[in-house]
Amino acid sequence: MRVVRHGSGARRWRARFGVLTAITSVFSTLLVVLVPGVASAGAIVPCPDTITEWRVVRSLGRAGYRWEGYRYTTYSVTPIFMVSDGRLLDNQLDSPATYTVSSSIQQTFRISASVGVDAKVGEYLTTKVSSSIEASRTTQIGVQVSTVVPARSRVIAEYGVEGYYVTYAIEAWQYSGWSPGPGQRCEEWGYYPQATNAPTRVEGWRLRAG
Repeated sequence: MRVVRHGSGARRWRARFGVLTAITSVFSTLLVVLVPGVASAGAIVPCPDTITEWRVVRSLGRAGYRWEGYRYTTYSVTPIFMVSDGRLLDNQLDSPATYTVSSSIQQTFRISASVGVDAKVGEYLTTKVSSSIEASRTTQIGVQVSTVVPARSRVIAEYGVEGYYVTYAIEAWQYSGWSPGPGQRCEEWGYYPQATNAPTRVEGWRLRAG
């Protein structure tokens, strides 16, 4: 008869299992510690004096209000022409030809804040980029233009709005109390890189070689 001894093997297995359990417990504790909470959204620092807009998010009763403020940073501004309609004027004759065209399509161009916030971007761009910027611009129809196209050449006539392509960022800050401002304590709440086409009030035809 063969005798199978379990004692030493069982003890070794239990010892190894105990070590694995301890290691697993340590890693579980680390994972809990390392996962950030909602309260750690940002550092608590003095409210920046460059915040240009504050709004009430909700009431805190006797403690005042929850406020959210925005600070803007402009990175680049590029002039653009925002096209709503176009014509190809192709003169295949051996002599110049006169063309008259009119716009027939309406299109609305708007400033947008693409991520996370509902700030007054139009007011900021009007102040910092150009006073001719409008938050929204709808092109007209029926606007005519006449031009002479030389023999054996072509011209592209485009109708639209002058504008700017702007890259910028919005920083959001939050404050709890009655009156936010410099010297108070604010929480960094978010950083939102943005890019938008900003239309202006300057509208019309643009002619270019085809």
